[in-house]
Amino acid sequence: MKKSYFPALDSLRFFASLNIVLLHFSTSSLLSYSKGTFYEPIIKGPFFSASVFFLLSGFIYSILFSNEERVPKLKAFIKERFWRLYPLHLVCTLLIFAITIYRTNLLNDAIYAIKTLALHLTLSWAFVPKLGHHLNQPSWALSVFFLCYLLTPGFSKFLNKQGKKTLWLLFLGTWIILLLSVVCFDKLPNIFRGISFFSGMLLGKLFINNAIPLPKKALLNDLFLLFAVILLCVNVYYLKQINTGLSYHFIAPVLYSLLLLFLANNKGIIVKILSMPWLRSLGKVSFSVYLLHGVLIEFLHLYLSKVLFWVYNPFNNPIATLVILILLYGGCLIRERVLRRSF
Repeated sequence: MKKSYFPALDSLRFFASLNIVLLHFSTSSLLSYSKGTFYEPIIKGPFFSASVFFLLSGFIYSILFSNEERVPKLKAFIKERFWRLYPLHLVCTLLIFAITIYRTNLLNDAIYAIKTLALHLTLSWAFVPKLGHHLNQPSWALSVFFLCYLLTPGFSKFLNKQGKKTLWLLFLGTWIILLLSVVCFDKLPNIFRGISFFSGMLLGKLFINNAIPLPKKALLNDLFLLFAVILLCVNVYYLKQINTGLSYHFIAPVLYSLLLLFLANNKGIIVKILSMPWLRSLGKVSFSVYLLHGVLIEFLHLYLSKVLFWVYNPFNNPIATLVILILLYGGCLIRERVLRRSF
């Protein structure tokens, strides 16, 4: 039986969250200096999208629950996920709602404002975005995650009863569904992003059952990892220009799946580097960073508009970006340690 914990995957969470945070900075007047630089496509591609979180979560849960005795009851599982994620989402949503009301005329239509808040608090805005105002950026992902969580225990039990052939058919089926969805919709509905979660679960099950041949030599595993990274660069620098939807919603997740496999193979120098404790610690708080960074952006915009009146922007430079990131990730690390001591 293979291990059920892979240190390098924690670090992958960090790089994914960092990329998404920088992406949202770049669309919020906080990273304008990156325009025209060689690394702009990496940030705006983006190199890592939210799909990697869905794939990674599905992969880990599938392996964690591959033992029938470890599959949790639905109620206990949802309760644990709820108290882990929802309180922070609640605080972020209320803060951004307050800032939005202060900065805009949203309250001119009180019914619309209340409906917007209700949609975000009930995690339903992601599925009907046209019915309410856009508040916290990561809200949609949390909504889709909880929908996936509702199916995770039952789907885990189902997968544990399947043979390799059935698992392969289901795995390929999820990618076909995703591909057809990308082709059929001009803009892929948020709910379809959850397909990657179940692709990740199937990938994890195939991995734990040794149904996918992986390099046995460390050097070869490193070379495959580097090749996957090169393909991701090709995707954001070139393929995105050909077909954005296909690049973002299909090709990138396929390449993320390769990264997951080679990192989980736990061989080579790259895996050792990504297994360093400080990188793993940053990765473990990555979803908190993901939820919080929208609030930080709104506060910075509030300061720029109400204090500096957009006369100049002190946050739009590399040093400011570095300081903001250190404070953001550092604050989340402190929060995580406080929570651990509390429980």
